[in-house]
Amino acid sequence: MKIFLLMLPLFLATSPAEPPNMAEIKAGEFWMGRVQMFRPDEQGYFLRPRIDDLPAHLTHIDTFFIDKTEVTQDDYSKFVQATKHRAPFHWKDGRIPEGQGQFPIYNVSWDDADTYCKWAGKRLPTEAEWEKAARGGLEKKRYPWGDELRPGTAAPPKNANAADAAAPADAPRTPGPKLAQYAVPTGPIKVASFPANGFGLYDVIGNVAEWVNDWYDRGYYAVSPEANPTGPQKGMYRVIRGSSWADLIETGDEVEPRVYGVYFRNFLTPTHRTDVVGFRCAKTP
Repeated sequence: MKIFLLMLPLFLATSPAEPPNMAEIKAGEFWMGRVQMFRPDEQGYFLRPRIDDLPAHLTHIDTFFIDKTEVTQDDYSKFVQATKHRAPFHWKDGRIPEGQGQFPIYNVSWDDADTYCKWAGKRLPTEAEWEKAARGGLEKKRYPWGDELRPGTAAPPKNANAADAAAPADAPRTPGPKLAQYAVPTGPIKVASFPANGFGLYDVIGNVAEWVNDWYDRGYYAVSPEANPTGPQKGMYRVIRGSSWADLIETGDEVEPRVYGVYFRNFLTPTHRTDVVGFRCAKTP
C-alpha cells in the first residue's frame, strides 16, 4: 500500500493538462462523412449530390486538443505584432476594426493560419479531427445539435450565426444592417455568441468556415485509412470545413443544403483570402 500511495502522484502528474481555451477530445471512433439520405424534389427527381463527403465511414482518432473558439482578431494581432507577419487587408493601417477584437480572424490564407498555429505552439487540425470535434459527440447528425434548426421561421436562429430557413437563396449579403424581413447575417460576430456543442466548441457552424491541415481530394474517403487520416500527401487545394455567416440554414426538406452540416467539405487554394474563412488550432498531447 505504501508503494501504491507513493506512485499515485507520479501517475497523476503524467496525465496531459488541458491547455487554456482548448477542449480535450478523447481517443475513439466516430462516423465521418454524410449519412443522411436524400429526398426527391417536387417532380420526384433526386438531385445529384456532392460525392466528396461519401462514403460515411468509421474513423479512429487519437486524443488531441482543439481550440474552443475560432482564433480571434485580438489573438491574431499579438502574432502580427510579434512576428511582423502580414496583417489582414481589412485592417486599415494595420489596426483591428473598432469593436471586432473578439470577432474571428478572417481574410487569412491557409499559409497564414498554418504559420499562426505553429507560432502559438500548436498546429492546424486534420480534417478528421475537425469533424470529430465539431460533431460534439453526436453520431450521424447534420449539425452539432441535431438534424434541423427551426425551419420555416424568420426568427433569428438560436444555434449559429447564419440565416434562418425562411431567407431566400438570393438574399443580399452586402455589408450593412441585418435585413429586416429575414434573419440574414451580414458578417462575423463575437466568438462564443451561441451555445457550445457537446465538447465545448463554439461556432463550428456559422460565423466563419475554417481552414484545416489536409490537402483536398474529392475521392479521399474511399481510400482513407481507418485511423488518424491526414489527407493526401500533395494537392492544389486545402480543405475548408464548417459553414459561414454567408450561408443559409438547411431545412429538413432540401436536397442541397445552403448551410452545410459538419460533414461538408470545401476547398480553396492555400493563398486565398476571404471574409468567410478563418481557423482554429489543435495540439497533440
